Amino acid sequence: SETNNYRLRMYVDEAYNPQGDGGGLVFAVQVNVYGKSGDQYVPLTTREILEDNVLQEEKENMFNYASNGVQYDPDDTTDHMSDPDPEYITTGLYSTEDADGTSYYFRGAVENNNVQFGEYESDYYVYQGNNDTGRYYQSESSCQEAGNSTCTAVKLASAGDKMYWKIIRINGDGSLRLIYNGTSTTPTNSDIANSYLIGKTDYNQDFGEAQSTGYTYNNGTDSFIKTEVDTWYSNTLGSSNYDSYVTNGYFCNDSSGYQLVSEYGFSNNPYFSDGDYTYAAMDRLGQGMNHYVKSNSPTLICPVTGESYGGSYQLKAGLITADELVLSGESFFVTGNSYLNGSLDYFTMTPGGLQQSVGFSVIDQGVRLDRQIQSMSTVGTRPVINVTTNNGFASGNGTVSDPYVIAG
Repeated sequence: SETNNYRLRMYVDEAYNPQGDGGGLVFAVQVNVYGKSGDQYVPLTTREILEDNVLQEEKENMFNYASNGVQYDPDDTTDHMSDPDPEYITTGLYSTEDADGTSYYFRGAVENNNVQFGEYESDYYVYQGNNDTGRYYQSESSCQEAGNSTCTAVKLASAGDKMYWKIIRINGDGSLRLIYNGTSTTPTNSDIANSYLIGKTDYNQDFGEAQSTGYTYNNGTDSFIKTEVDTWYSNTLGSSNYDSYVTNGYFCNDSSGYQLVSEYGFSNNPYFSDGDYTYAAMDRLGQGMNHYVKSNSPTLICPVTGESYGGSYQLKAGLITADELVLSGESFFVTGNSYLNGSLDYFTMTPGGLQQSVGFSVIDQGVRLDRQIQSMSTVGTRPVINVTTNNGFASGNGTVSDPYVIAG
């Protein structure tokens, strides 16, 4: 389905000088071109990232540790964290499989996965409600829907402000998976305008049932946070030339395995009570709370779900998954140091559990990966997109001072 142009140069060595040739000799060459079945085109952006990084090898039980070598210790009554193990301090580019093939993901305190892509073409405002000034909504109508009678506009960005991102990984199809990092490569997170967030809202407006943890539920109803992400994208990248670079990428809201904690075998930890419910992601990623009966095992292949909520989506914009956070170097209830660690909390798309009839979603709590109640106003929204370009990076080397640039 592609057309590729090549310049093929052929010549006769200058030392070749047959006598008496009369000038009428013919030089003939036959060129055979072969292609292996299943080979994919490798974008220039992927090639450059692979050239700029030495591919690291995953270690056995690596995901039982944060990238700073610390793991959750259920027997430590002080802070439940072990001392750093030098063997498990991990930083760099690693690979694993996703639904499309080999994915390359960044892990640890890497400093060369910064990207500048897109810009705000006009002043952009979010809305702060009178009921809780810590929440910021993408529209006045969503602010009012959340129960506020008065909504005040707060500037998130000015016209001309560049958008900056962190590369989470190269997807198996060669596109880049990016998470929003604000209008600076080094956001201070001092307020919403200087943060890596676009807003702070509830995950959903409905609570008390498992379906409220779905990015969509009731076979297609959008969650509140999905509406917020979609609104931001539509009002920014979606209405610009940059939209053509953003693919309908895969996003996973893993609602599989919803059952009692006891059925997963969790015991003797301070975070669960009898009657608590949880999802497969907690069993897959939170084995520290179960004395590592088995190793943590993050996945980039979305488990099949037969529920009326959650599942696998193809979207222009979504949220990061808890699996991607663990791959990046975060670990449950451990103070980490990965490039995704920061001072402001933000939701993932991964449901953690349902406790005391209140929906919980897994989040990055700034200093550790944790579970958080869906109706907490302090939890932010941090969009994720997938970008592809045939032209490679226009400039940059991925560092904070010289980020990769994808030109629109």
